Amino acid sequence: MLVWWAGLTSMLGNYMLFVALPVYIFDKTGSTLSTAFSVMGGGFATIIIGQVAGVLVDRWHYKRTLVVANFILVFITLAFLLTTSLPWWVVLPVAFLQSAAGQFLGPAETALLPTLIDDEHLAAANSLNALNNNLARLAGPALGGLLVSTVGFAGVVIVDAATYLVAVVLLLLMNAPRVKREVAPILNPYKRLFLEWREGLQVVKQNKSLTLSFIVVALTGLGEGTISTLMAPYVNVMLGGGGLELGYIMSAQAVGGIVAGLLLANSVGRIQPLRLLGWSAIFAGLLDGLLLTYPLFYAELWPGLIVIALAGFPFAAFATAQMTILQRESPSQARGRVFSSYFALFAFTQLVGILGSGLLGDTAGVLVINTQSVVYVLAGVVVLIGTRHLLSRHEKSNSHLNRS
Repeated sequence: MLVWWAGLTSMLGNYMLFVALPVYIFDKTGSTLSTAFSVMGGGFATIIIGQVAGVLVDRWHYKRTLVVANFILVFITLAFLLTTSLPWWVVLPVAFLQSAAGQFLGPAETALLPTLIDDEHLAAANSLNALNNNLARLAGPALGGLLVSTVGFAGVVIVDAATYLVAVVLLLLMNAPRVKREVAPILNPYKRLFLEWREGLQVVKQNKSLTLSFIVVALTGLGEGTISTLMAPYVNVMLGGGGLELGYIMSAQAVGGIVAGLLLANSVGRIQPLRLLGWSAIFAGLLDGLLLTYPLFYAELWPGLIVIALAGFPFAAFATAQMTILQRESPSQARGRVFSSYFALFAFTQLVGILGSGLLGDTAGVLVINTQSVVYVLAGVVVLIGTRHLLSRHEKSNSHLNRS
């Protein structure tokens, strides 16, 4: 419970700043390119710093890592206040540093969870984490927009820093076991870092379930990059709307995800995670396809709100299944590296999707956004075919053992 509340609190601050920072940069520069730079810094931090963070998380105590990272984030976030009277580009290194420190949170939290909860309830806990994400997604952008319009960017920064401080207090109240891991005695620390990072990739390569999960995240990252780039132009061109309509759509999906998180917590443990991953990806892709094409026939907002709310269900199931697979299939001493590699692959393909859709959107139009639905359906089909192959091999192995 303490981890859940700490995660919700800090993520709420993240979403507030996620809205406020681009608004602040655009107001200061009037440049969409400058605004894009402020957003893309997070992706580069995930790709570069995230890999080192994964190795170090596996060496360190998970609770201590979360406490220290959140505490450091308090001061990095407050550093935004120093940039308000300086040229706009000074914000960029601060944003990069904030994202770099945040790379320790995801791997540490997801690696910590299986040490607090037995395997039987792990999927239910992950569905409640999906609920956590959607609650923050529902409230954070609205609070960020309200604060930046009333008290300004500085007010958002102070509130965001306070959320990290609250997370520190909550985490300090928690008792968490220490996972011990032997580290090979290699004199060169850089070589040891590289070897440990490579060990994490070997874990993924040798486990077919993890390999399938990584294929899925590579495909869906492309789609997420596309939709994050083209959603605002899509709402403008296809629905004749603006920021208010876009906010309604984001909130509607979060509402669907919240309801799904509550329902999944009671039933998801009975579903095989790979099958849940595959089918949820397919349904998410189909509903996204409906959302992104219906304005061709009826250019009103309300059907889209219904469809995106329904899509919150498969997206919540998808996130739950992914986290459950990664936690169950990763050995405890390598979870941090597996998760950081997972996040880095997602960030890399998301950046590819952002750049590709930005270029294609100008020439082929906003319907390029349907890449999102195509890659999700494709990812679901890949998982279901791979799952069938894995289960078939497992049944043959059991049959051979029984005959022996």
